Amino acid sequence: MRLKKIKFINFGQLSNLTFNLPSPELNVFFGENEAGKSTTVAFIKQVMFGFYLRSNSSPFFEDYKPLAHVSPMGGSLFFEDEHGSEFELERLWAKGDKTKRGILTVKKDGQVVPESLFYDQLQKIDGNFYADSFIFNQEMLGQVASLSQADLLERIYYLGAADSGKLLALRDDFAKEAGQLFKKTGKKPQVNQLLKKVSAKREAVAEAEDEYQDYESLEAELTAKQTSLKQVQEQLAAEQKEQSQLANLQKSFQSYHKLQELEAEVKPLKFTSSNYQEAQSLQAQGKNLQANLANLEKQAASLASAEDLTAEKQLLQKRPELLQWQSEYQADLQKEKQLKNEEQQLLTLNPDLAAGLKLSQADLQTLASDYRALPEKAGVTAPTKSNNNLFLLIGAVIAVVGLILLFTSGITGLILLIAGVAVAGYGFYQNKNQAQVVQEAQKAQKQVEQQYQSFQKKYGLDPASLSVDNLINQVSQYRMKQQALEANNEQLTQIETKCGQLAAKLEEALNEPLKADFNSLLAAMTELDDRISRSQQVAERKASLAFNLKQGQQELKELGLKLKAVLAKDQVKDMTEYDQRYQGSLAQAKLQAQVASLQYNLHDDLAQLKQVDPASLKEKLAQVASKIATEQEKVNQLQQEAAQVQVKLTNLADSSNVFAAKQDLANTQTRLMQASQEYLANLLASKWIGRALDLASNERFPKMLKAAKEYLQLLTGGRYVDLELDKKLTVTRFDGKKREVKYLSRGTAEQLYFALKLAFVEQIKDQINLPILIDDSFVNFDDQRVGYIKQLLQKISANNQVLIFTAQRNLVDEIGIEPMFFEKGTPNA
Repeated sequence: MRLKKIKFINFGQLSNLTFNLPSPELNVFFGENEAGKSTTVAFIKQVMFGFYLRSNSSPFFEDYKPLAHVSPMGGSLFFEDEHGSEFELERLWAKGDKTKRGILTVKKDGQVVPESLFYDQLQKIDGNFYADSFIFNQEMLGQVASLSQADLLERIYYLGAADSGKLLALRDDFAKEAGQLFKKTGKKPQVNQLLKKVSAKREAVAEAEDEYQDYESLEAELTAKQTSLKQVQEQLAAEQKEQSQLANLQKSFQSYHKLQELEAEVKPLKFTSSNYQEAQSLQAQGKNLQANLANLEKQAASLASAEDLTAEKQLLQKRPELLQWQSEYQADLQKEKQLKNEEQQLLTLNPDLAAGLKLSQADLQTLASDYRALPEKAGVTAPTKSNNNLFLLIGAVIAVVGLILLFTSGITGLILLIAGVAVAGYGFYQNKNQAQVVQEAQKAQKQVEQQYQSFQKKYGLDPASLSVDNLINQVSQYRMKQQALEANNEQLTQIETKCGQLAAKLEEALNEPLKADFNSLLAAMTELDDRISRSQQVAERKASLAFNLKQGQQELKELGLKLKAVLAKDQVKDMTEYDQRYQGSLAQAKLQAQVASLQYNLHDDLAQLKQVDPASLKEKLAQVASKIATEQEKVNQLQQEAAQVQVKLTNLADSSNVFAAKQDLANTQTRLMQASQEYLANLLASKWIGRALDLASNERFPKMLKAAKEYLQLLTGGRYVDLELDKKLTVTRFDGKKREVKYLSRGTAEQLYFALKLAFVEQIKDQINLPILIDDSFVNFDDQRVGYIKQLLQKISANNQVLIFTAQRNLVDEIGIEPMFFEKGTPNA
């Protein structure tokens, strides 16, 4: 069986609380001391096996009446068996219910079924067996700690037998009583003394046996009288029985009249317990919902009214435009810098550009015309004096040679002389023409220079180094860049104007001074966005509260309709009338129980009581009394005759001592037989219990050892690694040394008992598989051993569902499972 859900109605300090268990294996409940953990353990045990509402002192974890004056007490447990069927166990107790154990209702898959359908699967165990086998808590450890070493060893060995503790105590009691009745070498015990008396009385009987014949004759006569007496007494007994029946019937008339009165008081009452509980739940939900609605209304009232931020939202929509302006502004600044650099480069690379920039476009056209009208400035070529002088020199040389040869060679010298003169004359002529050409060229050059100087004076430009087309092109480029720079500056001015206008609007919206730079504007936009976001959050919160209010009001309305529907099922107007109806149902239940009890008591006589008349019954009683008187006289007569014969027998026995001796012997033998039977019964009972425990332990104990070895190793942190069962139970330490259980320390023996108890639960899992409840049994474990506990719990939960109830945070963290919480001080904890 796997526990799926725990539902409290009222139990101890817990009310209207439900736990849905997430795991079929291991679940953890966490809470401080007194938060409700032990209460939950008791709740699980008592819902299954009955409440303990008695005036005398209770066993541990039993007495959990609701702290508040609420009704009913109890709740439900939801189990799932191996076939997937769901069992609901609901146990409730209300004031006036004398059962003290509560009323149990068992449902299978939502249908009410007999209790046996559930408990047959648990082998019909009782609450004590469940507490002894499946509940681990400080109380259990305390009981183990209070045992002597020998008792603890026996508890460990006989753990395989159910209720072994009680059986051990019973065995010891039987053995003690047997020892008080007989001892082999004793004299004072009762059986020893009776054996001695029987021997002496047998000797006395042997001495008086000769007088037995007369006694037999009288004994036969006495037997005949006693037979007649018996027959008459039987007839008398029959008459007395009839008289008793009639008298009882007469007495039953009072109970019969009471039954008729109670049946008249029994009235049909339309009341359904489940509907009443549902109505109580709906009423509680309605109260909680009303409180929540009041809280929501209070929160809504505390929120400020929503501002009209339409203008601010429109301003915020300009943020992308502002970012575009910022981008354009940065680009324009970069462009301005670039244009200025390009202008400077043009001025640097072209020195004439500065003068050209002073001219208008028309002046530039005139300059171009004037420049093109200028003659080319050709240089005056100096005469080639060296060539002309060469002719003169050659002519002179030839003439000198001719003159010399004239005196020597005659004609040759003359020719040479003439040729020399001719050459020298040609050289002279050439020198003269060359000088004239140079003079004219110098004059023309002077005129050109004057034109160039006039051009340079007019325009401030040296026409010799001037490239008009290049200058006009450079001027055009420069002026285009100036125009681009002016347009760029205009765009910068426009952006600054827009920023200023936006800054003014943001100042008005934020009500604080603001610079017109982009960083300030963007920061203002962010602040405005935050303001709008806060306003939107307030609006959304108000809308959410309004929605929740509306939804809560709708839920409250629906709860009211549901409550009315539930009230209508039992035809009541309100909960006050329903409460009265509930009290009436308790009263009717009590009446019905009384009627059922009387009907049960009168069952055999009920049909006869309905038909018999009291007067005729009285007459019949008188007739029976008369018959009894007659029979009584016969009995008295026969008793008197039998007594006379008995006197004769007695006198004969006194005189002969035979019958008295035999009777004394018989009495002594009877006492001996009774004492011997009591001795043997006690002795056999003690040995039978011991043998039964041995058989139970021998059957289960070896099977338990395998699992117990691993559990003990975990609980002792690896100090003990093995268990062996031969003639004695021994444990093996980690170093290989073996020790008998009787030499173990108390703490280790308790750990061994704990491990074997878990192993016992594992052995019976096929017949009885119920949740193991561990209520802070590891409170004294250190952090290292808490780690061992995690492994132990994983092993156990593979076969049995385990519920851990703890206040130790380190244990919860080590197990690593999200716990279910008890909150101390709240209505549910």
